[in-house]
Amino acid sequence: MSQAFPGRARSIRVPLSSCRSGFGTGTGVLTTEGEMPVEFLEPGDRIVTWDRGAIRLARIVVRLVPRAQVLRVRPSVTDPAGAGRDFLISAQTRLLLRDWRAAALFGKHSALVEAGRLADGAHIARLGGADRLRLFQLHFDDAQHLVQIAGGRFQVASAKMPARTAA
Repeated sequence: MSQAFPGRARSIRVPLSSCRSGFGTGTGVLTTEGEMPVEFLEPGDRIVTWDRGAIRLARIVVRLVPRAQVLRVRPSVTDPAGAGRDFLISAQTRLLLRDWRAAALFGKHSALVEAGRLADGAHIARLGGADRLRLFQLHFDDAQHLVQIAGGRFQVASAKMPARTAA
């Protein structure tokens, strides 16, 4: 069960045992105003997506998840010089691969893959410990989108939209 709240995301805490997707505190998300840490986003902000351009953020859901379900991603994953900062994402967050990894691992030019499948313990590593961390899920009114994070170097799937029922 989860609950969404309007307003500033940094004041929301929803304890849940499982999290399909999400971004850790400090993860930069591209907006029309520039890159912004995910915890400072608000509903109504225009988020830059890879698939549809700038789209209005409908709501943010914050979940507390065990550290074992969270990955630390090093900037060297996409930049050999290692420019940028580490960021945290749920192991179940899907990343868009559009480089040699998609061809080598999946035989395709591009693939949308759960980040946990790419964990190597060095560049993409699971966190340890029993503590819980906050993960922020971004929701849009129309569909799931590929959100650009970490200076636009990563495209990741936003939270899935719940099935709509006919009224």
